[in-house]
Amino acid sequence: MRSGYVMDFTNATFADFVKTSIGFDPYERYSGSKAQILRQVWDCEPVESVQRLTLELLDRCETLLLSNDGMTPGDQKLLEQAKAEVAALAIRSEESAADLQFLQKDFGSLDLTRVSVPVGFQEVVRQRLDEIDRCLRAEAPLAVIFLCGSTLEGLLFEVATKNAERFNKCRSAPKGRDVTVKSFGQWTLNDLIVTAREIGIVGEDVAKHAHAVRDFRNYIHPRQQISENFSPRMFTARMAHQVLSAALSDLASRAD
Repeated sequence: MRSGYVMDFTNATFADFVKTSIGFDPYERYSGSKAQILRQVWDCEPVESVQRLTLELLDRCETLLLSNDGMTPGDQKLLEQAKAEVAALAIRSEESAADLQFLQKDFGSLDLTRVSVPVGFQEVVRQRLDEIDRCLRAEAPLAVIFLCGSTLEGLLFEVATKNAERFNKCRSAPKGRDVTVKSFGQWTLNDLIVTAREIGIVGEDVAKHAHAVRDFRNYIHPRQQISENFSPRMFTARMAHQVLSAALSDLASRAD
């Protein structure tokens, strides 16, 4: 990093990696080389975000070394030690006071008829909520995370399509290399959440705790789950369920 580089990243791929990991474009908050920006992220961002990003960078480093046949026993040992230390800190900080307080919130009985989506969509969401409850009782965290993430993505996609002009005009709307706003089919769940928060369609709770669901697509394939060293836990599943409940409550209360 002394030369300003970070692994094999270009400016564009580095920005995409950080945004996918912790939800923002680093070049919009910080300036300098990739290495300088990474140090600023480490110094200035919340510890949970720093831990998540650092673990994912370590995973990418390991993948690069393995793919280039450049992994030495010393490299392997250092990576394992670094991952263990950062992962231990992440686990201890995951169940933070803010997260626990969020889990205790009661969003009451959700009236899906108040959510501004077609009736058929409401019925599918109702069926999914029932299935999520069954998965929670069965302690199947990965299934809960998939169901919550995909349901929230579908809901916000439907809302964005209905309010296309408002979403496309937002500062946080994702843009392509030609600086035009991407089509909705190219938006990630995180893009939808951040933009919906900017508009005021969802509240701060959803945006703040979205890390529990926003990467659900990354874990659909076992190989990707292994490469990212993701081990689903019931705490994460309950957080994902609570994020979905908060979003549904927000959508119902802000129905047009």
